[in-house]
Order: sequence, then structure tokens, then C-alpha cells
Amino acid sequence: MPVAPDTYTYNTVLMGLCGARQWGDAEELMAEMVRNHCPPNEVTFATQIRAFCQNGLLDRALQLLDRMPGYGCTPDVVIYSTLVNGFSEQGRVDDAIELLNGMLCKPNTVCYNAALKGLCIAQRWEDVGGLIADMVTKDCLPNEATFSMLTSCLCQNGLVDCAMDVLEHMHKYGCRPDVVIYNTLIYSFSEQGRVEDALKLLNSMPCSPDVISFNAALKGLCRAERWDDAEDLIGKMLREDCPLIEMTFNILIDSLCQSGRVNYAIEVFEQMPNFGCTPDIVTYSSLINGLSEQGLVESAIELFRSMPCKPDIFGYNAVLKGLCKAARWEDAGELISKMARKDCPPNEITFNILINSLCQKGLVDRAIEVFEQMPKYGSTPDIFTYNALINGFSEQGRLDDARKILSTMSCKPDAVSYNSALKGLCRAERWKEAEEVVAEMLRKKCPPNEVTFKYANRLFIPNRSAVAKGLCRAARWEEAGELISEMARKDCPPNEVTSIY
Repeated sequence: MPVAPDTYTYNTVLMGLCGARQWGDAEELMAEMVRNHCPPNEVTFATQIRAFCQNGLLDRALQLLDRMPGYGCTPDVVIYSTLVNGFSEQGRVDDAIELLNGMLCKPNTVCYNAALKGLCIAQRWEDVGGLIADMVTKDCLPNEATFSMLTSCLCQNGLVDCAMDVLEHMHKYGCRPDVVIYNTLIYSFSEQGRVEDALKLLNSMPCSPDVISFNAALKGLCRAERWDDAEDLIGKMLREDCPLIEMTFNILIDSLCQSGRVNYAIEVFEQMPNFGCTPDIVTYSSLINGLSEQGLVESAIELFRSMPCKPDIFGYNAVLKGLCKAARWEDAGELISKMARKDCPPNEITFNILINSLCQKGLVDRAIEVFEQMPKYGSTPDIFTYNALINGFSEQGRLDDARKILSTMSCKPDAVSYNSALKGLCRAERWKEAEEVVAEMLRKKCPPNEVTFKYANRLFIPNRSAVAKGLCRAARWEEAGELISEMARKDCPPNEVTSIY
């Protein structure tokens, strides 16, 4: 006689159904459990609630939560933390807080951390402080995970000084910052160009820095082109038995190439095997790009062909850049065809490199031919594509073509788009059309900037009051103020009409 399934068996099957997102079958299985006098338990509900939250079905998860008491089940802290985290990640922070405050059991640090994450994502810093105060009041002190999440979110939003304040408060709650927190802070200082602060923090760490710590500081030094200090830092890494890794060399090589020191980058590249490091596709792409930028196209091609790893889109685009700089258009076309054959189809950046280069050389018609080929390769023109074409036509004095591109763009024009067309119109003294372009900028909420005034100075002298009027009607007060300041600087002081607006 077959044995009837028990709750454990049902829950195991339910887990599989939820993993396969077969929600209807999962619901039917719960109904079967009830019919067979094997009612769902907390695990049954927890399994489905977790699956719903992972798939963004938060309202369905809440419905399950509300059904739990009907089956004699009480939601535990794990179920609540899952829900709070789900709402936070979906940006429904107020719902997460409401759920946290209405818990039938005492919330733990995991629950609070989940709600804090949502507040941090929403940049509601005052509420973050209030919730931490609430944690302390409820005798649920923040832990290392709390502070790690806080410092990470603050740094991601450029608030590294606030993150430092958080670091300094950790000891009050019996928490010690780990190397991950320090790495986040060092990286943020480097990204903001505050290299001295990054080095100071690196040298004052109470825990041993790891290779990520050193690499974060190294990146800042390389961006500041402080090559001697970068060399000293690498020496310190070796003295402290912190091995150099591929990322260390990639930071150095890429930074040297970007600053035009390709020969030094090659010397660093040649040293990699001595430290047990193997160049990867990132290394090669940086070098190829550096050689191409310096016009050393043959060297770039030779390195590209000698790569032991499969080239990716970045490597191909780097070679293409060199070919375009040398105006080797046939070779550029062959390279793009090769990319498609090698299962590395060209992307928008590929086409933008070629189109922009052709336009800069005055070959706008050939650029249009390339532009028309983009859909064939599954690429969609972006703002950079259109701006290159508009500027190319404008430079050639083909203003009707420039305006046609501007009016048929598949994406929203930006100030560069309008200014590129405006430049040609003003050079040709086609003032009425130039005025139409400026009027369209205002309608599309793309305000004139310094470049606009540079090209259309004659246009704006009699018409600035009208432009100010448009900005004021749109309640764009700061831009209107800038325009009035510009009027004063250009010997066109605001008059009574301007003051009315």
C-alpha cells in the first residue's frame, strides 16, 4: 500500500515548482496538501515567499504572508527579512519600512539592514540615521554588515567623507572595520582624485591591506600621473609580501597608454612573466589602444595578431581606431567583416569610431553608407552616431542634410546635436533657420549653453529676452539667470522686457 506524502515531501516538490516558476502548480500543490490533511507549515510559506520576492512578485508574497495565520503558522524573522529585502531592492522603501514596523516578532539586524539598504538606494540619508537610532533604541545594535553596506552606498554616491564619519563611529557599537570597508573607501578617494587621502587611509589601516587595497591606491596615483609614487607603492607591496596580480599590471599599463607613455607600458608588459602574471585580453586591448592612439598602427596590428587569447570587441575596436587614424578605410572595412565572421559582431562603438573618423576626414557620404549598414549587424545608432553625422554635414556646409539628420534622429537630440547644426547655419548666416533650431532646443527642454552662444552670438543679441521668456515659462530659473548673466557679459544688458520675465 503506497505511503501518503508528508509535509516534508510536499515542501520538497514545492521548492522544485518554485524554482521552475510554475506558480499555478505550486498553488495547486498547496490546495492538495490541505485536501490530504497535510496542512502547509512555515517552511511551505517561506519557500514560496522567498521565490516570489526573488522574482519581483512582492504583492503575491504579501498575500501569502496574510494567509499564514489561517493555517496556524506564524511568520518568523527569516520570512520578514526576505520580504523587507525584496521591497527594498524593488525601490518600495516605504512598504519595506511599514512591514518592518508591523512585524509580529522582534526584528533582528538582518531585517534592519535590509530596510537600510532600501533607504540608501533611495539616498534618504536622514531616514537612514533615524532607522539606526531606532535600532539602538530597540536594543538591536548595528553590526559589521550594517556599516559595510552604509559605507559602500555612501561611496557609490560620492559621499566618501560621510562614509569616513561612519567608519569612525563603528567602534562605539563594538564593530571593527574590515579590509573590505577600507578598500571601498580607498577606491572612492582615488576615484575622486583625492590620492593623498587614499594613501593616508592605506597606511593607517589597522588590518593588513590586501592586493585590492594597493590596487585601489595605485589607480589614483596612475590617474594623477604620479609615476614615481606608483613605483614606490609597488615596491611596498613586494616588501609586505602582497603579490602583484594581473589587475595590478593592467592598471599600470592602461594608465601609461592613456597618458601616451606606450613605450613604458610595453616595458611593464614584458615584466609580467617575472611576477607569475599572464597578460589577458584587458592587457592586450589597453596596449593595442595605446599604440593606435599614437599612430603606431602596424605595431598595434602585429600585437593584435600575436595575442594568445581570443580577441574581444575592445581589441577589435582598438585596432579599428588605429586604422581610421591612418585613413586605411579598406582595411577598416575588412576588419569589421572579420569581426562578424569571428563571432564578435561590431557594436555601436565600432560604428561610431568609423563614422566619426570618416566625418572628421570630410568623407560624410561614406559615413552615411556605414550608418545605413548598422541594422545589418544588429546595431542601433546612438546620440554619438547622429552627432558625428550632423557635425560632418555642418562642416561641409551641407546644412539641409544636417537638419534632416537632426529631425529624423531615433533618439532625443542633446545640446551637441543642436549646436553642430547651429554652427553651420550661423556660418552661412541663415539666421531664421538658426532661430528655429534654438526655438526647438527650448521646446525640447535642451537649453542653450556657452557653445550655443558662441555660434549664435549675433542671433541672441536681439533675441535673448525671448529665450529668457521661454526658460521662465518652463520654470527653469537657474538657466534663465545664467542667460541674463550672459547678456550682461556680452554687452547686451537685460532691459525692461527681460525684467518682466
